Amino acid sequence: MPTPSPTPAQRWRVNIDVQHGTVTAHPGLPPGRLIADLLSDGVPTAVIDLDRSTGATSSTALLETAVRRHPRRLWAGGRLTPGDPAVTRLLDAGADGVLLGSTGLFPNGRLQPGNWPDFAALAPAGRLMLSLDALDGNVVTDAFTRPTALPLTDALDAIITATSGAHPILFTDADAATHRTRPPWQTLDRLAARYPHADLWYAGGLASWPDLHRLWHTGWGAVIGRAYLTAPRGLADATGHHHRTPPTATHP
Repeated sequence: MPTPSPTPAQRWRVNIDVQHGTVTAHPGLPPGRLIADLLSDGVPTAVIDLDRSTGATSSTALLETAVRRHPRRLWAGGRLTPGDPAVTRLLDAGADGVLLGSTGLFPNGRLQPGNWPDFAALAPAGRLMLSLDALDGNVVTDAFTRPTALPLTDALDAIITATSGAHPILFTDADAATHRTRPPWQTLDRLAARYPHADLWYAGGLASWPDLHRLWHTGWGAVIGRAYLTAPRGLADATGHHHRTPPTATHP
């Protein structure tokens, strides 16, 4: 296990999943009010268009409207691919950053870095997040529904080489994310040791501020969603009290 950092960087983001015009964690709630509430609390926020993620629409109108209302304060995602002109359009519209999905990076589970664009030319450093969804050590695509034979480490090796470490990389454990099981801590420790200089982030099964502190102390950033957004909003500390931002008393 990597040596803990004495002053972990508190890198985190809350994803708001939106489908059919409503926040999935709060059926019937339009995303605009929730976005404004999170940003007023100082919460790093991303808007994910699940209708795009599932292929129900190709429109980026929802994402463009959100980032224009909150320029340079929101990330945007939803089946965005490296060659999609919507990436540049969203950045120009005011997105702080854009998430590139596992499906677009690895169509049909194939590793073809020769088909990727020059990520340095596509966006300034730190303005893209390249997502890798994985199940049992292999990449999975199409919103966790299509397993592949592509090893997670092969995909990480290729993406880190292609980006020269200039953009963050998000690893989502599909089992933890869908079944709300605990994060695969041993796997995360091994990956942190294997890629000590990469800007790695993790999502899946994170349920409390101690979980995030454990990630931060081994060099990971954290992405959370439903666990944060369900009432009472925020995450629990070690004593079970909920906080909307990281409590200083929380320890890994």
